[in-house]
Amino acid sequence: MPLLDRLDRELGEGAGLVAIFDYDGTLTPLVSTPEAAVLAPSVRATLARLARSERVRLAILSGRGLSDLKARVALNDVVYGGCHGLEIAGRDLRFRHPRARAADIAATRRELADALPAVPGARLEYKGLAVTLHYRGVRPERWSRVQEIASSVLRRRRTVTVIQGHRIFDFMPRVGWNKGQAARWMVRRMASTLPRGRVVVLYAGDDNTDETAFAALRHRALTIRVGATPTAAQYSVQGVRDVQALLRRMASALAA
Repeated sequence: MPLLDRLDRELGEGAGLVAIFDYDGTLTPLVSTPEAAVLAPSVRATLARLARSERVRLAILSGRGLSDLKARVALNDVVYGGCHGLEIAGRDLRFRHPRARAADIAATRRELADALPAVPGARLEYKGLAVTLHYRGVRPERWSRVQEIASSVLRRRRTVTVIQGHRIFDFMPRVGWNKGQAARWMVRRMASTLPRGRVVVLYAGDDNTDETAFAALRHRALTIRVGATPTAAQYSVQGVRDVQALLRRMASALAA
């Protein structure tokens, strides 16, 4: 069944909705620098309509730092998950992984900063509980050098793990936590605050990090991969415009 038709059917008869979206590449197009990923006013307006609905609980779950994510979306009544869900806040929910130590990430940041002069175009983004090595600006013949730096730091920092994304390495505390576990945590708590009745769960993301959420929510949610990539998600859409169409469809069905 096509995605939009299934969504219409699932949301019929007064069902509630828990919807979780990634940010970069899902709500905004992928761009050359993190600072350039600005949420379009029309998308923010649609998200705001959904967030205000009593039948909806809306979350944004991203590798971005929590404060950065909140500032970019800038909406009340939204649950925000930063650093792949190591920190979660919004709608009276609060979570910070108890074993995530910022000191480990600060030390990792210093090691990476010492190595970066050898790779022109690479840059660091510090997020408190994570530090990201960006290499979209690095010439392709130097990508192997970036990989060597990441692997070398990881061998020395046993309390840190790394997640690869779109030309990035996210260094995070090694605490056995990912977007899949964060998504389950969010769904349980957000669904419990909806009026009694059937609850539809939806998760959409574009990155390999979202595959953990697709797997964790199997048989529990409508899962959507943005982009033409092999995936564990039930559905795939081509790009951000398709996500925006999905948001408008949900807003028409559920928003006041």
